[in-house]
Amino acid sequence: KGIALTLGSLAGLKKLIELSDTQAGTTARLNLIVDDGGSVEELEAKVMASAQNSRAAYFDTAAAVASMGANAKSAFSGNDELIAFLEQINKQFVIGGASAEGQSAAMLQLTQAMGAGALRGEELNSILENAPGIARAIERYMGVAEGSIKSYAEEGLITAEVVKNAMFAAADETNAKFDSMPKTWAQVATSMQNTALTLFTPVLRRLNEIANSEQFQQV
Repeated sequence: KGIALTLGSLAGLKKLIELSDTQAGTTARLNLIVDDGGSVEELEAKVMASAQNSRAAYFDTAAAVASMGANAKSAFSGNDELIAFLEQINKQFVIGGASAEGQSAAMLQLTQAMGAGALRGEELNSILENAPGIARAIERYMGVAEGSIKSYAEEGLITAEVVKNAMFAAADETNAKFDSMPKTWAQVATSMQNTALTLFTPVLRRLNEIANSEQFQQV
């Protein structure tokens, strides 16, 4: 019993340290894109609010914000618009029923497309598979026939500006559909984890401060 308790304690400590590392890395990447003279803490709070609003995991949302902010910053007027855009994307994932793996893959492809300035090829295929509502919103915004997005993408007409404007133009419809979707147990668990992360953030930051302290480095 003693050995089991000891191993359990070590496993818990290992998980806590891993969480601290993830938190520290996320904060560092967000700090690189802070704008408007704000603080990284304010940016983290906005990202957390967006994650909760769209039933998404904080770390996944923060990673997307940091990545798109670093690689496609010119497509947005600032971080507030970027976060609002990604909230609409996350809601489309929920509406489309994408798996966690599908969401991750589609978000990566979308980030690459926004950074490159246009949505096409593999990036578009990933969106069509995991969030077809995004494609339909783009078609409605462009005023073209449903199902014709691939041909326009091949011509390079699905620019980052078009994707962004399409998502905001469809925001009311997206929000209404999202609100009509019942929460799943997995989404409830994600929301609870986000809340717990908010409460534990001071502890996680303190753990990282210890790792970076001169005294601990000497040890």
